[in-house]
Amino acid sequence: MFGLVGKKLKHSFSEEIHNLFGNENYNLYETDNIEEFIKKNIINGINVTIPFKTEIIPYLDDLDALAKETLSVNTIVNKSGKLIGYNTDYYGLKEMLGYNRITIKNRNILILGNGSVSKTVLKLMNDLGAKNIIRLSRQIRSNHDDLFSNYESYVTYDIVINTTPVGMYPNNDDELLINLKKFKNIECLIDLIYNPIRTKLVLQAEKLNIKAINGLYMLVMQAKKANEIFFNKEIPLNIANKIYRKVYSHHLNYVFIGLPLSGKTKYAKIIGDISSKTTKDTDNLIENKYDSSIPDIFEAYGEKTFREYEHSVVEDIYKHNCLAISTGGGLIETAANMELLRQNGIIIYLNRDPNIISKKKIYGRPLLKQSSDILELAKRRGPMYMKYADFVIDIKKDTNSHVNEIKERVDEYISR
Repeated sequence: MFGLVGKKLKHSFSEEIHNLFGNENYNLYETDNIEEFIKKNIINGINVTIPFKTEIIPYLDDLDALAKETLSVNTIVNKSGKLIGYNTDYYGLKEMLGYNRITIKNRNILILGNGSVSKTVLKLMNDLGAKNIIRLSRQIRSNHDDLFSNYESYVTYDIVINTTPVGMYPNNDDELLINLKKFKNIECLIDLIYNPIRTKLVLQAEKLNIKAINGLYMLVMQAKKANEIFFNKEIPLNIANKIYRKVYSHHLNYVFIGLPLSGKTKYAKIIGDISSKTTKDTDNLIENKYDSSIPDIFEAYGEKTFREYEHSVVEDIYKHNCLAISTGGGLIETAANMELLRQNGIIIYLNRDPNIISKKKIYGRPLLKQSSDILELAKRRGPMYMKYADFVIDIKKDTNSHVNEIKERVDEYISR
């Protein structure tokens, strides 16, 4: 038996990652009783996630040095009938810091949470020479700890690391534990959550121009180390990096925004087919959900109700992965829509000259009664598109050129 054991695993990318490392027998195992799971199964190698990283220790025969020191186990291997516990999270986090060129030495580190993962983070921060380290939690367990309610005492700290599950799928919209706006010197926000790809905390950091990192690279690197332990063989770093980029690209939604007739539906379909993503069109979703055409909805209920319907279908899809999404031209005007779609999506603005669009015959567009209307929409919405876009594609060349540019820009985004 190989796999991941935890209480709730619907959010997990681990099976996909380990399969890509060549372990095709890797599966997910949900349980409420870790003792029963250990006793009932013949284990070759398993990974362990919340809430069992510490709870599993009494059922193991031995621990490696890191697991003993942190009292946190995320990898177990069967060696001649004995179950040995390892901590590969330490390796994964260290590799993630190096990949993103994050310096810890002489920095003040604020850790959110004091559970099992935080013990690993605390150990690594000490090993890398952090100046001061504080863990915030709801319950003080050591002299490193303080309460979340006192977080404003640490707003001069340099690096914030979230080790809690707050904001993790399916609870994407949990209230933030801290407000990054209050931090004065922050260099980097690290959220160990990887689903959604951009948590609300990561999105807030990005809004404030703070470097923000999710937990996906750490997940892939700890999986690399776990596989090396399972099969007693070394995996080249470049192979692991390729797997990281492949998993990131696969789960990332491509969200196309832009004026009506800018090509959103066309490019969502093309890119969706190329990258094996499910294509979604928000206007089609509205018509299917409410069994009415867009013009009929506008005529019967007006734009306000249409925007409410539009937000409703965004709420239906934003937690999903592996989508290519074509949005209605006005979806951008509701900020809440973009906040949701950005959690799992890269926002691609197709910028087509409105003067060219205005020369086309326009059908079934309630807000476009005459050609000059598109120019007014462009004037109002243009700044909104730019505000939310992760990158802009100027629609001036042939389709293949634009498709290649989109692929290149997504690769740049993932590899940054």
